[in-house]
Amino acid sequence: MSVTYKAILVGNSEFPEDPHELLKLNGPVNDVELLKRALCDSDKGLFEENNITTLINKTSGEILLALDQFFAGLTNKDQALFYYSGHGVQDRMSRLFLCAKNSRKDSLISTTVSDHTLNILFENCPSNKHIIILDCCHSGGFKGGDLPQSLQGEGRFVLTSSSSMELSSDTSSPDSPSPFTKYLSEALLTENIDVNDDGYVSINEVYEYIFPKIYQESKQRPQRKFGDTSGDLPLCKRKKIYNPNPTPKDTDNDGGTMNIGTGKPRLNVSEQKIDHLGVGSDEKLPDEIIDVFNEGSGKLDWTATCNGDWIEVENHGTYIKLKLSPKTGMNRASIRIIDKNGGGSKTIRVAVEKLKELAPIWSEPEITNKNIEKPEKNILEDEQQIAPIKLLATFQDVKMRHVNQAKSIVDNSEQSGTIQVFSDRIEFVGNFKIIIKDIDILDYYPQDINPGFTFNYMGISGTYDGVKQLMYFYNFSWFGAGQTWKMAEQIYALIKNKQLTVNNNFKTHINANQPPPQSESPPPQNNIYMPGSWNIYIYQFGQQISYLNLYFNMGGALNGTQQSVDGYSQISGTWGYNPHTKLLTYNVMVSLVNGAVPDHGSVSLQIEPNGNISGTDLIGRKWALQKTGN
Repeated sequence: MSVTYKAILVGNSEFPEDPHELLKLNGPVNDVELLKRALCDSDKGLFEENNITTLINKTSGEILLALDQFFAGLTNKDQALFYYSGHGVQDRMSRLFLCAKNSRKDSLISTTVSDHTLNILFENCPSNKHIIILDCCHSGGFKGGDLPQSLQGEGRFVLTSSSSMELSSDTSSPDSPSPFTKYLSEALLTENIDVNDDGYVSINEVYEYIFPKIYQESKQRPQRKFGDTSGDLPLCKRKKIYNPNPTPKDTDNDGGTMNIGTGKPRLNVSEQKIDHLGVGSDEKLPDEIIDVFNEGSGKLDWTATCNGDWIEVENHGTYIKLKLSPKTGMNRASIRIIDKNGGGSKTIRVAVEKLKELAPIWSEPEITNKNIEKPEKNILEDEQQIAPIKLLATFQDVKMRHVNQAKSIVDNSEQSGTIQVFSDRIEFVGNFKIIIKDIDILDYYPQDINPGFTFNYMGISGTYDGVKQLMYFYNFSWFGAGQTWKMAEQIYALIKNKQLTVNNNFKTHINANQPPPQSESPPPQNNIYMPGSWNIYIYQFGQQISYLNLYFNMGGALNGTQQSVDGYSQISGTWGYNPHTKLLTYNVMVSLVNGAVPDHGSVSLQIEPNGNISGTDLIGRKWALQKTGN
């Protein structure tokens, strides 16, 4: 069957309605122009110019109208490509919103294009060959003639510039494209990319070309996703030359895991954290693809194991496919990938919250004269007895985060706002207003009995805009601990005095909890006191790979410098330390010559018999710490 290739390319670089939260970008306009030229290339392109729609700096309404018209014009013979370059924003439920010219971060639903809207458009169109390419921050969070058999694919193929937790790099020049789209367009035009010599370059061949190049340049980890799909889909073509005696193409890893560096094998993965919150009871999650690659050279011989029976792990040689079958409630599991050749290991943490099935709505019984009972009291008297809704208390500067982020130093989905306690509900007012009703738990979770928790939390379980869940709140102050405890104590007093209505099965342990100390004192002498200046030496495979000079601020800020195999760099971010588990956590930005890259992790510290301080991080590297000042 002859296939027609159609595309809609969207680029937004200007956001005048919210210029402080959504900064102007250099790349998107150049990205759209460059990609269109590559798709329409006279020798290698599969797309006709009149089958490509481009949208530059349009409002959300203009984009949605164009998308509606584009998808309405597709047939079952078409292959559809949607491309977006611009700002991507995630909400607290990890949903992705693509920003438009009129977008505001405090009005995402009404001023952006959501991933939910895109899914509806794709699901309702006649075409069954879909490619989605997103060049934006958090993009990895996105829930002619006969072709070879391998490219007669169907389904939805998604290619993103970064993982769900990463920021995508913009270009520093107003006349250049972003790094991701630069390599995407380069892949469409370069020679020797058609690995199987079938005359077409598929979406997976493009991905395997892009990944090592962009990772080496910016440490971004592009993602690919394909759920209920078969085969592969082409993006461009090549001249197919018949060769009766083909010579196998040379590869430095014999067709195995991607090698993108030199030296000893170093195992790495494209994603280490997968979160799906608020999954519907009948919603089917797409398969997750985690690429395994080698930051060094040589061969990796790796295995993948999972500690959750609700995840099926398929090993495909260069990647693993995760099939998720969560049960109702919060599901957590870890996948451990270990290289047998000494290339290290990686842990992928997965959390899926599956909502309960909604109870059926029964119709009201038909009212007749026979079953109408005479009211015992006058209706006006009843109305007078209904207590008016009162605002009982307000708490400013409150942070709200999901329970699975309790141990994170920085939570990108965290919301800041105000808690307002009314007599019949609690409202959290931030970027969105969230109404909490039917409260069945109010509790306090201090750090001293919850090892690894970043803050002291107040937990409230109830229905959040109709969805049953538990969320954590905290009120952090540098002027003394105890702010969160005071908030929890005051709200509990309102419940105890029956001023705030709660569920009949309400539970709490607040009476048994004690407030935290009102001032921070140094830990005991046999512990590690982190605030101050430190020299840190990091070793891997017995060789020093990095030297850091860092200052740990008592308020949680972290800054300093690093010298490593990648050169000299500046470091800034946040840190946390649990003196009971001796676990140091960090979330920083590392500023290199070619841009800033995020890094986060944790180190288990210990005091050696001679008094020296050492530790081991999540990937097995050894740390030696020397304090140089307070």
